[in-house]
Amino acid sequence: MNYYFAYGLTIASNIDFPELYTIPPTPTPDVLVSIGKIPAHLPARSEEKYADFHITPSEYLLSVKDAGAFYASGGNEVIIDPIADADMKVVRIFFLSNAMAAILYQRKFVPMHAAAIYDADGIVLFLGDSGAGKSTTTATLQAKGYRVFSDDVCVPVKDADGLSAYAAYPMMKLWKDSFTKANIGTYQEEDRLRPELDKYGKLFNESFITEARRIKKIFVLQKSDTDAFQYKPVKGIEAFKHLQNYAYRLQYIEKMGVTKAYFDIISALSNQIPIIVVTRPSEADTLSQVIELIESNLEERL
Repeated sequence: MNYYFAYGLTIASNIDFPELYTIPPTPTPDVLVSIGKIPAHLPARSEEKYADFHITPSEYLLSVKDAGAFYASGGNEVIIDPIADADMKVVRIFFLSNAMAAILYQRKFVPMHAAAIYDADGIVLFLGDSGAGKSTTTATLQAKGYRVFSDDVCVPVKDADGLSAYAAYPMMKLWKDSFTKANIGTYQEEDRLRPELDKYGKLFNESFITEARRIKKIFVLQKSDTDAFQYKPVKGIEAFKHLQNYAYRLQYIEKMGVTKAYFDIISALSNQIPIIVVTRPSEADTLSQVIELIESNLEERL
């Protein structure tokens, strides 16, 4: 059995996950992961579609034609039923993204589509859609001496000090051109995440931690047809409107019965955390301006 920590949860798995942070064996893991057959009462996997879902508040089934089926239940169990000759790297990616998102929602957590770096006694989050530049921004800051906290997903939680977040797992997912843009060397072909994508994994085990860290500031990164680089601090309702679309796997929320938890955490983030919306031209390279703006708002390089 392998033991890991991810998304604020301990995981016991009979599948090896090199992307995850290894921990000592624990007698009471939060989540059990195994290879097996999907319960018979759930719909059969789709043969026509790329992917098919079955979602209730307590059960989740994702069927992916080229990978297999992923069943999550009760916030504490995942069964993976791979297709014959499945590429296990692809299977692991669907588990880490879709299945674990379902587990988190079943436990009433609301993961956010966010990367983060350390800043003094807390962390700074970068929210945005896929392609907004979260990972490239994070990798560029890493090359400048900042420590990466998480890539792509953070899990905010309320605590005595306000709002903190757990990291997902210690791997950045970077497009091929990001290695040049961020000045972080070259990609390795064995780290390609999926055969059809020019996207590669880059581990940062040295800075990953299992504790939640206080959220100090949020940057919302977005691209538009604007001709100019723009940034604007936002508060209250305006901040809420900018954050509401960045819950991870947003389409799961209503069917999984976590609408209240979703509104609670988005409202808390909007009202308690300083938020800056950064809008970049879609057709221009403004990474240096984004980095300059972020660095001017950081307290300490760690």
